[in-house]
Amino acid sequence: MDSALTPQQLAASIHGALELESTAEGVAPLRLPAWTRAQHATGAIDRMSAQTSGVSIRLLTAARTLVLDATFTRTASRVHPARPFRVVAETPAGEHTVTLDEGDVLIEAPDGTAVREHGERSAVRFELDAPAGERLVTVWLPVSAACVIHAITADAPLRAAPPEGPRWVHYGSSISHGSDLDDPRAPWPQQAARALGLDLVNLGFAGNAMLDPFVARAIAATPADIITLKIGINIVNGDSMRARTFVPAVHNFLDLVREGHPSTPLAVITALACPIHEDATGPVREVSPGKAGATPREIPPGDGSLTLRRTRSLIEGVVANRNDPALHLVDGLSLLGVDNGHLPDNLHPDREGHDLIAARFLPVARRLLG
Repeated sequence: MDSALTPQQLAASIHGALELESTAEGVAPLRLPAWTRAQHATGAIDRMSAQTSGVSIRLLTAARTLVLDATFTRTASRVHPARPFRVVAETPAGEHTVTLDEGDVLIEAPDGTAVREHGERSAVRFELDAPAGERLVTVWLPVSAACVIHAITADAPLRAAPPEGPRWVHYGSSISHGSDLDDPRAPWPQQAARALGLDLVNLGFAGNAMLDPFVARAIAATPADIITLKIGINIVNGDSMRARTFVPAVHNFLDLVREGHPSTPLAVITALACPIHEDATGPVREVSPGKAGATPREIPPGDGSLTLRRTRSLIEGVVANRNDPALHLVDGLSLLGVDNGHLPDNLHPDREGHDLIAARFLPVARRLLG
């Protein structure tokens, strides 16, 4: 290869990460700043936020061959092995996809700890279309793997491209993370951002949208033109709060975000449909191979246990009780309803479900941008 990005050029070309962590081997894009680790209860959110959902490398080049030298890390368990993943390079003339099944694997134990199994370093080679001159090349990093970028080389000079457009910061669960999808452009936030020309920061963390204050502080410190917060499903999945703690936690999250963004358009999105949890409590569990179920119990008056229906009602009250003209409420059922037929495992939307959510979210985003 004739040309390589300098460390400064590489840093300028990476979009969608809140921090670029320097290691002895290269640069790791992180979707949460490293300072938050001291406040994590377990390593799970660190592993999820290191996965590069929505993170891309934007380059201006006339290259026909581009090589991404990286080490990828997937998370798995003894029951659920690591799945192949995809990296995609896009040019104005087309797309170029490489599917990989290599790299390190973090094997999670039932207690939440993980052991690293080392694998092969990757040299992801893209044979691009013949350009008429310099054009934009966007490399989409995998949804469900972390990576350390060692180098990017090409057969022509490379330079960093600017971000797409207005900055959208979105917070959510595995549905926003898109952790069950192969194509890194397929999660609904990526689809919506691409359709509207937005510079996305996707803070969707599979299983870990728990209203952590350190996430709210990270959002507060991040420049944003619009902010969306999808709240509810993981709280119910984990059976992690009651009404008594949930309502103040939502207020506190909003207070912290507003410290950095006092008037930025902000939408709170209630939980999308998940029939197993609409009227039943968590924790979520596997009831048959590949199928999730709730852990229903009787909820007497005043008990405070949460179902999705209850979280929507409580969030509606939170938004109504705040004197905030730039704060908006979005009913998650308007994005994905109960009779949607797009939850193959009873929990996560399939690709068609993500397509539907993205299409229905577009007018919401346009109103926020307006």
